[in-house]
Amino acid sequence: MIGESPSPELLSDLVLLASRTPSPHNTQPWSPQIIDGTIEVSIVPGRTLPAGDPTFRDVIMSLGAWIESLAIGAAEAGFATDVTVLPALSELDSLPISGPADVTRPVFRVALSPADHDATEGASNLHPFTAAEVMERRVYRGALVGEPEVFAHLDSLQLPPWLSLRSLDDRAMKQLSTLGIAFTASHATVANELLHWLRLDPRHPRYHRDGMTDAMLVMPRPLARIAAPFTRRARLRDPLVAVAGPVARLLEGLGRDAALPTGVTDERGAPTHHVLVANSRAAGIDDILSVTEAMDSRIGVTEPHALEAGRVLQRLWLHAHRQGLAISPHSELIDSPAAHGALRKRLGLSRSDVALSVFSAGVAQTDRVPRSPRLTDPMR
Repeated sequence: MIGESPSPELLSDLVLLASRTPSPHNTQPWSPQIIDGTIEVSIVPGRTLPAGDPTFRDVIMSLGAWIESLAIGAAEAGFATDVTVLPALSELDSLPISGPADVTRPVFRVALSPADHDATEGASNLHPFTAAEVMERRVYRGALVGEPEVFAHLDSLQLPPWLSLRSLDDRAMKQLSTLGIAFTASHATVANELLHWLRLDPRHPRYHRDGMTDAMLVMPRPLARIAAPFTRRARLRDPLVAVAGPVARLLEGLGRDAALPTGVTDERGAPTHHVLVANSRAAGIDDILSVTEAMDSRIGVTEPHALEAGRVLQRLWLHAHRQGLAISPHSELIDSPAAHGALRKRLGLSRSDVALSVFSAGVAQTDRVPRSPRLTDPMR
């Protein structure tokens, strides 16, 4: 393989591998095109979350994870990966609310080149994970038993100096997650968007294609059958959202006023909770962009930095998978202003610190962690 250009078959295989990347609500917002031996990726507006992810933070980080997945497969095949960030990545506010991808406006381009001998020998250090691990990685939203030592040493994951992984105690996590969920339910546009991406019945036409299934949510089958019609029929969904809103706002108000517990040690076996934090000031002094541009971004860091953070997040999740752990994402802690503010205070974050991702980790208490569907899966 060394000395050769990547074949169309290899590029197609790498795109297929990258399709296993996690994304918010399993929307899979990427649209890759193989052009002249490179891969250009555009964003599908109809697969973004305008209500739940208005800054495109989660979308951009999922694209970064997509790049990392592809780079892992490329390294296995003996190729180095060169990523060119294109202007459209910083112009996502101009995207329409829905519709297909505009292939004339890719957000980044990936080119592969044969890795030299020294790079090939060091591939296990540069990309310590395998394509098989990318395929096998799982998210699990059920019971997790934590193993705190797994995230104690992360030197091999090559976190840039402007990124750090902070720990959050279990009691605070539970309280802030409840507050974040109340925020989602109290805002009709966010709640409707979430319901749109739920697939609670195997008879749903997109059950095996995208979105979050009842199995992924670890939802009891009888409950899923009752709830499924509310996700597909507006005449049922709209009254439900209207009724849930005031109740959720009441709970959100109570949650905002509740102090987080202090001086409480996590119970033995509790899942561990982690927050990926970027320092926008530190990020702004490298060779990408200035401090001012980093501080002015809607995300809190520039889009190229958020893309890089997504690559790091994928490495963190693969690291957990290699140690036998599953991940449960909790973006609600960042989406909710009240939960986000309490999270920042709990972690002692400075004004230049930006919480980019929150997740729990632990050993899944099940013999079989369900696999999330993909658009690239064989049709059933």
